[in-house]
Amino acid sequence: MSLPQMPSSRNYRLAAARTLALAGLLALAAFGAGTAWADGVQQALPPWTDGYLYIHHISTGRGNAAYIVMPDGTTMLIDAGESDPEFVKSVAPLKAFPPLPDGTHSSGYWIANYIRQFAPAGRPVALDYALITHFHTDHIGTIRPTSPMSATGAYRLAGITEVGDLVPIKTLVDRAAPNYTVPVDIRACAKSNGDDGRSLANYLDMVAFRKGHGEPVVGLQPGQLDQIRLQQAQKFPDFHIRNIASSGVIWTGRGTDTQQYIPPDAIKDCHFDENPLSNVIRISYGKFSYYSGGDIPGVPDYTQPFWRDIETPVAAVVGPVDAMTLDHHGNRDSTNGAILRALRPRVIIQQNWLSAQPGEEVVVRMASQEFYPGPRDVFATGMSPETRIAIGPIMDKIYRSYGGHVVLRVAPGGSTYEVFILNDADQTREVIKRFGPYQAH
Repeated sequence: MSLPQMPSSRNYRLAAARTLALAGLLALAAFGAGTAWADGVQQALPPWTDGYLYIHHISTGRGNAAYIVMPDGTTMLIDAGESDPEFVKSVAPLKAFPPLPDGTHSSGYWIANYIRQFAPAGRPVALDYALITHFHTDHIGTIRPTSPMSATGAYRLAGITEVGDLVPIKTLVDRAAPNYTVPVDIRACAKSNGDDGRSLANYLDMVAFRKGHGEPVVGLQPGQLDQIRLQQAQKFPDFHIRNIASSGVIWTGRGTDTQQYIPPDAIKDCHFDENPLSNVIRISYGKFSYYSGGDIPGVPDYTQPFWRDIETPVAAVVGPVDAMTLDHHGNRDSTNGAILRALRPRVIIQQNWLSAQPGEEVVVRMASQEFYPGPRDVFATGMSPETRIAIGPIMDKIYRSYGGHVVLRVAPGGSTYEVFILNDADQTREVIKRFGPYQAH
């Protein structure tokens, strides 16, 4: 969660002057141009059944969380964030989104509540895998003085630690297990890095508890195919998850070979940015493919080293996909031309929680036909009114929805897929828009 560059003061003065006047218009436009579900009557999302792949991008207004139900019912959560209020204060006048569906509970509680609602029926609710892309609080959760203790007494509850107490996690996967020494001693850094460090230290307390009780905690291994795998892999031989990158090591595209892209001596102390070290994966199901890259950047500024551009070498081995989630929430240091040229996504999901997301340059790049031809549909889990005002009409050319849970529903075999937008303002989470079907590549 690095500090984004702030839009100009002129744009913010304009936003302040026009936000109230356009609020009603934005609310009406938020549903995009998709097909109304049953003539505007809200209905439930079709339940998961055998053979379908569901990818739920959960809207909490506070960070990233994606819940995946694979074709055989194997489940995985990617991140469980809850943004740090102190960080938000430090980047004022940028604004965080309001908590969703409301602030009566933490994001960890609401993520677990969401999982319970959409978990495969007829089996115990659990997560076969929880994948943490990196150790920023909008991906793991923020510990506050009021955060309650786990029933175990070993750690406090926020983000992924709270989800894990409410929904059993069978295997926890992150970027640094088992030793937590890459790029430096992460445990030592956690003790010296203030609020962020306390949240990371709390996560490591959960890791230690799990290890002490024989519960698996493993590091993502770049280049590996199906380290994260189906329970019934033989039933769906065309479903795979390829590990693309982790902690600055990137798959070469050949077998399981990797390259050390970030030089091993490039980071020498605790003052480093987690984002380039994020876990990156590619999910494939028949013709369908999906990319998730955590917060990897792709647009370093002039004072930064070459390896701050992780997107370009990652893009070279990922190749075309049908759908992707934007790196780094769509902040302006992400989504460079190389990744758009290589991935050519038909559907783009933006998991965002701050008014700086997306950067205007990112929107321009996504909309450009120069990087790749053809239509593209962008779906955001939220959007600040002032952001839409500042960036302007170009957003409406590519964005189809500006708020709600974004669910990809891939048909058995992976030849077609749909996008559903669910109401994020209450616990019913009914469908408010449907898009597709799209043909997979």
